[in-house]
Amino acid sequence: MKELVIIKLGGSVVSDKSKSRGVFRKKIVERLAGEILKAKKVRDFDLIIVHGAGSFGHPVAKKYNLHKGYLGPKSSEGFVLTKKAMFELSMLIWELLSKIGLNSCVVEPSAVIVAVGGKINTFNTEFIENLLSKNIVPVLFGDAVFDEKMGVSIISGDLMVSYLANKFKADKVIFVSDVDGVFDKNPKVYKDAKLIGEVNEKNYKEIIKNMDIYNKNDISGEMKGKILTIRDALGNTKVEIINGFKPDSLVNSLTKRLTVGTVISF
Repeated sequence: MKELVIIKLGGSVVSDKSKSRGVFRKKIVERLAGEILKAKKVRDFDLIIVHGAGSFGHPVAKKYNLHKGYLGPKSSEGFVLTKKAMFELSMLIWELLSKIGLNSCVVEPSAVIVAVGGKINTFNTEFIENLLSKNIVPVLFGDAVFDEKMGVSIISGDLMVSYLANKFKADKVIFVSDVDGVFDKNPKVYKDAKLIGEVNEKNYKEIIKNMDIYNKNDISGEMKGKILTIRDALGNTKVEIINGFKPDSLVNSLTKRLTVGTVISF
């Protein structure tokens, strides 16, 4: 069996997350797609891509409080608008992947996932399995889904990554972020912030203790939520966090030549 890698393209990488409307980072995504193709020519591996919502999905989902569940008719409107925004972003990414010659197919999460209390309850992965068997890259995204307890809820891309990594026994998970990895404090605010090379059971509590959520539109917890999700669900999987804005960071990680980033091991 070929090695399976799951790449999470962060919402701040595929879009300008500081905006209150969808702004696509076309050049960044196009370069990252090229790096994936370059890595696959060096060594063969199976791949699943999951991307975040960024400035496309987060502002709408937050405006309608979809993470709080179905609250009435307005929630129906918010559900539809959030899905419309995510389809728009996914189509843009799919188009770029096709343009560079990477066979891929978008999988709509809400068609295969049912949640309970904001957590994945059932996830029909048969379509994903069939895509992988035909050397087609499945592309998923953080999405609004139906929830048996809350009516509707948001299932983040990070939760999907964790579920899929466990389901398919992924060999490696790469989180592509807008920073070099995990820092001791917000590198966008503090110039003296230091990169943490490894997050593990011994140091993670101290690391997340002073972490704040810096983007008011983000409802998924940003880096703090990512670390906690990884610890809870990806303890036995090799995880790396890299900077998608730096050329060759992704291809280096995919070809096992990580130079700058954070390794997470629990």
